[in-house]
Amino acid sequence: GVQRLRERLAGLETPEGREEGLALQARPSDVFIATSPKCGTTWVQQICHSLRTGGDEAFEEISCVVPCLEFARDCGIDVAAEQAAAPRCFKTHAWEPHCPRGGRYIVVMRDPLDVAVSFFKFLEGWFFQPGEVGL
Repeated sequence: GVQRLRERLAGLETPEGREEGLALQARPSDVFIATSPKCGTTWVQQICHSLRTGGDEAFEEISCVVPCLEFARDCGIDVAAEQAAAPRCFKTHAWEPHCPRGGRYIVVMRDPLDVAVSFFKFLEGWFFQPGEVGL
């Protein structure tokens, strides 16, 4: 059940990649989209990128242009590099004490029950088979 889910999720990031991303030296203009998973992260990444580029959609996946600090290194993205437009924008699921200091922050919240149901449905069939883990 839950232990098996934890094992499967552990493959998404390495401890070294997470530490490197969260150690980013923030610029005062940097924007950090800080959310728990399934709280509208992708939606806010799209909004931020659209605002800074005037609506550019020339990217394969939003995390290519608004990288996730915890996963970037493991995906071959240099978080310290310049981005497609200014300000630089980043997503993180890290809690406040672990976020880089010095930028601007957009914190997105959602009803915890809605998050739990959404996260369960997101993982079902991907990280575990239907019926393998129950609510």
